Amino acid sequence: MSRCPLALVVLAAMAASAAPESKTPPDDPVYVLLRTDRKAFAEEVSKDATSESGRAKAVILWLTQHMDWQPTDYKQRTVQEVIERRGGNCNDLARVALEAMKELHLRLRRVHDVHVRTPSPGRGERAHALVKEKGNGYSIFGRHHNDHVWLEVYDSAAREWYPVDPWSGLAGLDEWMKARVWFGKRTSLAPDAAEMIVPIGIFAADDGDRFSIDRTNHYLVDEFDRLYGGRLHGLPAWSRWVALLDQLDDKVKGAFAGTTNLHDSESQIDSLAATYHELRSEARRLPGGER
Repeated sequence: MSRCPLALVVLAAMAASAAPESKTPPDDPVYVLLRTDRKAFAEEVSKDATSESGRAKAVILWLTQHMDWQPTDYKQRTVQEVIERRGGNCNDLARVALEAMKELHLRLRRVHDVHVRTPSPGRGERAHALVKEKGNGYSIFGRHHNDHVWLEVYDSAAREWYPVDPWSGLAGLDEWMKARVWFGKRTSLAPDAAEMIVPIGIFAADDGDRFSIDRTNHYLVDEFDRLYGGRLHGLPAWSRWVALLDQLDDKVKGAFAGTTNLHDSESQIDSLAATYHELRSEARRLPGGER
């Protein structure tokens, strides 16, 4: 008699014992609300908030703290399927957050960025293979870059959009900037936060859910400089930083649309990463510069 069935049972038991437990049990009452009544869920987790930003932060923090990270497997899932799975990747969590926050009558839009990431030759090889197999849309990740999805919420009092990210628990402009862009110590709940160095292109979704609204200069030029009291634009590396962002901007947008292979711009991405590190060194020599 073959021993394969017994071996399979043993392997399955080992895999089950090694699998990490979910952050949230299936009978958690708030999770049950998320699964069965999105409006009741959103109202419950934000019941103590007194502002639009407070309500948005309450929702995304709950999702960050209670939904599990799941690696991207390129399967299309509905929001309900993501919730039943009790987790997903950044895009999955952004879609769940979007549906929940709509129940609070917040004005929202999805945001897609490409960012410099800790280099990984293996990721680069996988990305090049996917581009060859499935097209340019898969060039949004590569050896030295990756993509990320989050949200913007409209602040009706300030008349401005601000970032919220259920992947990392970030809500608000300064909180997001200090976790994604600035040179000082960063705080984020994202499982891969240490590898996310700095965005290089940021686009918000239009009414047709196409990532066509350019937010790159807003975050990576105007707000970046503001964060340092308007002193960055006087640094030697600043003009090169702005020029490289400008060169890459349409290429990032084209990659989102599937019309541009971002891997053709890997040398520019490397240059922008090096320029960011130069800026950091220069900024640290400013009076009161971040260490």
